[in-house]
Amino acid sequence: MHARPSWLPFLSVLLALASALCAQDGTLTLTAAIEPATAKPGDAVTLVLRATVTPDWHAYGTLEQTNFPVALAADKLQLSGLERAGEPQIPPGNMELKGDLRQFPLPNVFTVKQPLAVPAGLAGGAVTVTGALDFQLCDASMCLPPDEAKFAATLTIDAPAAAKPAAQDPKPAPKFRSDDGKVEVAPRFEPATARAGETATLVLTVTVTDPEYHAYGSLETEQIPVGVSPTSDWGELAPEGAPQIPPGEKKERAGFVNHPLPSTFEVKQVVRVKAGQHPGELGVDAGFTYQICNETGCLEPAEVGFEAKLVVEAGAARPERSGAAAAPTTPTKTGPATGGDTPKDDGNPFGGSWWALILACIAGGLFALAMPCTYPMIPITFSFFTKQAEKRGGKVLPLALVYGFGIVLMFTLVGALLSTVIIDVVNHWLTNAVIGATFLFFACVLFGWINLEPPQALQQAAGKASATGGYLGVFFMGATLVITSFTCTAPIVGALLANVAQFGTGRVAIGMAIFGATMALPFVLLSLAPTKVKAMPRSGEWMETLKVSLGFVELAAALKFVSMVDFALGWQVLPRELFLLLWTAIFGLWAMYLFGVLRSAGSGSSEGVGGGRMAAGMFVTLLATYFLFGALGNKLDSVMTGFIPGYSNSLVSKADGKGGKKQLGEHVIVYDDMPRAIEVAKADDKLLLYNFTGFN
Repeated sequence: MHARPSWLPFLSVLLALASALCAQDGTLTLTAAIEPATAKPGDAVTLVLRATVTPDWHAYGTLEQTNFPVALAADKLQLSGLERAGEPQIPPGNMELKGDLRQFPLPNVFTVKQPLAVPAGLAGGAVTVTGALDFQLCDASMCLPPDEAKFAATLTIDAPAAAKPAAQDPKPAPKFRSDDGKVEVAPRFEPATARAGETATLVLTVTVTDPEYHAYGSLETEQIPVGVSPTSDWGELAPEGAPQIPPGEKKERAGFVNHPLPSTFEVKQVVRVKAGQHPGELGVDAGFTYQICNETGCLEPAEVGFEAKLVVEAGAARPERSGAAAAPTTPTKTGPATGGDTPKDDGNPFGGSWWALILACIAGGLFALAMPCTYPMIPITFSFFTKQAEKRGGKVLPLALVYGFGIVLMFTLVGALLSTVIIDVVNHWLTNAVIGATFLFFACVLFGWINLEPPQALQQAAGKASATGGYLGVFFMGATLVITSFTCTAPIVGALLANVAQFGTGRVAIGMAIFGATMALPFVLLSLAPTKVKAMPRSGEWMETLKVSLGFVELAAALKFVSMVDFALGWQVLPRELFLLLWTAIFGLWAMYLFGVLRSAGSGSSEGVGGGRMAAGMFVTLLATYFLFGALGNKLDSVMTGFIPGYSNSLVSKADGKGGKKQLGEHVIVYDDMPRAIEVAKADDKLLLYNFTGFN
């Protein structure tokens, strides 16, 4: 009696979960209209489709090459006698990087337009246009199958009154290009004619032709937003108000906030025809200012010159067109490109992304202070400033400040010099080879296999200067601290430079100065009170454990850079399975060291490990197990999948007879031949996955 319905509660839970999961799917709602809603034979009209997508989901613009972009196919349109007057106008999408993959998602609300023409002989009445918009929706973790949204829109056609001479097609707006061809500006006036005393709007349709680059909107605070040059020659036209510049879409990356614009956007400037102006044609000789950037850096600010003409009609000014110009709908930024008020950075409580840089560099400096490589300088600092305090009656503040300045200056110079190199060669195989060898060398130093000391000449110079005392000696001591601690600080400095270098040398210099000041401050304070140095913790087992652990981390990092060289040169000697097995071995040996199974010479005997070391060993063991799980061919998380090599061992692959390889007996892989991959996918009636490696 009681056992029979016991599965009902379980079934209800499953149904509830299924309903919740179904409710999470994205949807696209489409409304259609023909503008204007009434037309005459010979008129031009526009089919306007306004799409609204569920929050957290998005469709893709025309530049999308990975997923299915939005499309309005001609064969799906039923025009009821109307004619297409051009290709559909579909937004290109805003470029985003997902790992190494470039995608071009659209905002949650976007518009698709199809120009139409009403034929001269079409009878009056109502006509209905029907069709379907093709799309695919994705969120941060998945994509739905391609779908279509059907629509219908009605146009009322007035009966022709009397024959009129055929109107000439308006001349297309002239286009002006930048010297490098990356930016194109098409100016026009709306309306094309005006009378003396009336206003018109200069509309600049701007296209960034290189899909890897983008300009910035009026809310941008890091780079230079677009605008109209303040040196533009307006002739007999008077600009009213500031240019109307789109704000840009907020993007956050590595703690920085930017407001990039889509590849095509419009900038507007309201102008007024001066009172008393005679009929004729008025010209404008102006400039469009901008700065464009890609994911690795920015080009220098530039300007595209353009010309536009407005026809002045005879007659008195019309009241509806002679009022005050509308205020810009978006704020603008004070600077060389635009006028207006400086905008507030929305959504950033620290008042801008400088805070992210400051906090990251302070955190890096504090972490570097905990590294064992900085400890040899403690007794040197103690000894030197104790002697100087005795000689100077305790007045060592100027020397302490110069000591700190030496540390800050050295780190600043290192950052400024390396930043330009990182920007240019970060993706080159030789750079990765040098970095990998450097990490391997530092790992050997931390394991105690190599004794790293500064060059003898530098040590002697620093020793002589410090022995003589004075400002030069203490400055060299600060420089010596930077050199002796480089084994531990190099990975931290490298990580900071890799994230900051793309924003310019000036920002790198400031960031490294903050990093150096964070490291210098404790030594400056100790130099002011040398007796306090005695309270510092002495070197011991904890420092040796930290040093050796950092060696395992640098050894694993070296293997990553070696894998990038392997891929760039096409050696194929380090597939993902072998890479993960080696990482499993490295982390397994690290865990054995933390558990006390592996000991360095002279480390003592058989005492148990402490609680902190035990917890660290267990965590490292779990990581090693996870890497082994991936080495056996199982799928890992998205971060690790993008981190490890992108190809598998040839021993677990076999030819499929179609120009590709079938990995693990399941999936066909075609290397560096996109048309062939599409052909194979169509033949098997399967979806195609593009794996972009990111190698330049």
